[in-house]
Amino acid sequence: MQHLQRPLGDITQMTNGCGHHIEHRCVKRRYRALGRCLGHIQSNLLVREGVLVMNFALRLPALLTVLILAACSTPPVSDAPDDTATGRTAPEGLSELPLDTDRPIAELADELPDDLKRSELIRLNRAPQTAEGYTLELAKIFYLRGEPDKTERLLNRLDYPQLSATMQRDFALLSAKTELMLFNPRASLAWLTGDAVPLFDSLPLPQQIEISLLRAQAYSLTNSPVAAARERIFIHPLLTDEQKHSNVQAIWLDLQQADPEALAVLAMVQTAPDYSGWLELANIYHEYQNEPMRLVRGIEGWQQANPRHPAALDLPDSLLRLTESISSQPEHIALILPVSGDLRGPGQAIADGFLAGYFRAKNEGQDVPELRFYDEANGDVRQVVTSAIEAGADFIIGPLGRNQVMQVESVNSLPVTVMALNRTDRQVINNENVIQFALAPEDEARQVARHAWFSGHNVAAAIRPQGEWGERVASAFREEWERLGGQLVSTESIPAQDDGRRYLAQVRSLLDIDQSQQRSINIQSVLGTAVEIEPRRRRDLDFIFMAVEPDQARQLRPLLNFQYAEDIPILATSSIVATNDTGRDRDLSGIRLVEIPWLVSDSAEAEALAALDIEQFSTYSRLYAMGLDAWHLVPQLPYLRSAPEAQYRGQTGILRLNERGQIERELAWAQYMNGRLVPLTLSPTLEAEESPRPLNGSQ
Repeated sequence: MQHLQRPLGDITQMTNGCGHHIEHRCVKRRYRALGRCLGHIQSNLLVREGVLVMNFALRLPALLTVLILAACSTPPVSDAPDDTATGRTAPEGLSELPLDTDRPIAELADELPDDLKRSELIRLNRAPQTAEGYTLELAKIFYLRGEPDKTERLLNRLDYPQLSATMQRDFALLSAKTELMLFNPRASLAWLTGDAVPLFDSLPLPQQIEISLLRAQAYSLTNSPVAAARERIFIHPLLTDEQKHSNVQAIWLDLQQADPEALAVLAMVQTAPDYSGWLELANIYHEYQNEPMRLVRGIEGWQQANPRHPAALDLPDSLLRLTESISSQPEHIALILPVSGDLRGPGQAIADGFLAGYFRAKNEGQDVPELRFYDEANGDVRQVVTSAIEAGADFIIGPLGRNQVMQVESVNSLPVTVMALNRTDRQVINNENVIQFALAPEDEARQVARHAWFSGHNVAAAIRPQGEWGERVASAFREEWERLGGQLVSTESIPAQDDGRRYLAQVRSLLDIDQSQQRSINIQSVLGTAVEIEPRRRRDLDFIFMAVEPDQARQLRPLLNFQYAEDIPILATSSIVATNDTGRDRDLSGIRLVEIPWLVSDSAEAEALAALDIEQFSTYSRLYAMGLDAWHLVPQLPYLRSAPEAQYRGQTGILRLNERGQIERELAWAQYMNGRLVPLTLSPTLEAEESPRPLNGSQ
């Protein structure tokens, strides 16, 4: 099956083979359209595994004839449960097997496309002549058609414990596939790792390989990249050459997503040659990603030491592109930043972060480019860019102001790459040489939506501040949440200051408490007597999205607790973080939020700067980290441009370049506990090191 790369990021490619990527354009409510893509790909997998594929020779009238005659014929001996014993009787015809939609199966069969494989019709004709047999086989056909909703409805009609062992096996496998098609990877894993697993041993080796690939895909989607990589490494020798190339790419993608510290620990205890070799290569990448030439030398040394390793024989494409891009780096960088005006402080913080990375590289003996600074506030920024290019700049960082970025974008053609430090609303790339790198809060809102959805949440409420910023962030959350299939049932826009009553009224409105009280009044009116009824909040909320200022968050959290919402999870953006004042932040305890790794990870550089108690660092710490990442992104940009799955693990997050030329961030997760912000590990630091189950016939 296809590997869905980081469902939280931009995926723009769809190809055949395991470990490939599915277009996000396929995504609709609950990823139903994604199911259509996967259904098509699944049929391609069957073709590669040698299953007979023929054009539809039997048209729809013939199909219905096959179904009805098969249903009315004398059933052969079957291992299906005895229908009399279970209290059920086989139908006289398929028309007596309606779906939840009250549409007969014969009518659903009438919708089957002409290009379905004839082998599927033959299989349907040979199915156990029971209601269960026909339901299961028709569910398989609708799965192949890419209609997981209909597949799920058919499966829900079956009583799994009452099925024969063979039908239980087919039911479990089809359920796992369908859950993945519906983008419910945890439910899929439950089938692929649960009690049904021994039933899969009777399947032919190609199907067992397919199950391993399904399991790897589900692990990836549930934030268990090490388990996903391990599953793929285990079955790699059993794959065809074409599949091996795809599998190498998928393994590397998983290892890029894994926690570097966890990989380092695993490398010390793992002895299996292929597995330990992969871990060693991943550790080289993570250790030297900010030192380009040492990274190249490390990869070359690893290849020489492991000449027969699968990754040495077929180096992952992204690593190959990275090593190629490092060979051509800019020699003269121009920084266009505000050194006067309102943006002077932010501009200085970015410059300081950039210079910190620059001088560290220089002190370590790395080749560094020549630097030259320009003031973006000094006249028309387009003229400043022209002057920098005429002075020899072959790479430009800046400007910072949003209006200035829009001016640079308006230039018809630029001979050098410009990494602008703000983001516009562009939906298409006007100038391919202009890359936008910004600490955009919209990225955070979308990440919160994806995390909530993947965690199994369906219904949300939102609190955001009044004004343009609040509208942008709330819109980004809403669009991503509803795109995934979630429901946003209530949103409150709060003012900057509370008058002592406004926030309380809005919290009560958000939780539907006022309506609860009105119902109590109505009951008392009907009964004609006082009735003591405690107001209740709405019970359908899975979580509350919060994107507000720190002082607003400190007031809202206690109000939510007081209004019976202490058990509702709150997921927030980094906007609620302001100080390290444990006393003031104690009211935020329990809130989960996204934050840049620089502020929540054990960064020795960040701790050293914080210890100096520099006021500018405290005020603009995120922008300092942004400047540091800007320095490291210079050699990484050709690599990020080369493939949608390429990424850089920076101080402001995991950075990827989208199709609009904008660098998107995936931040770290943290939680307030007793007033302190502590990092969260959303998946086990070290995933279980059990070996994957041996495949029957692979020994």
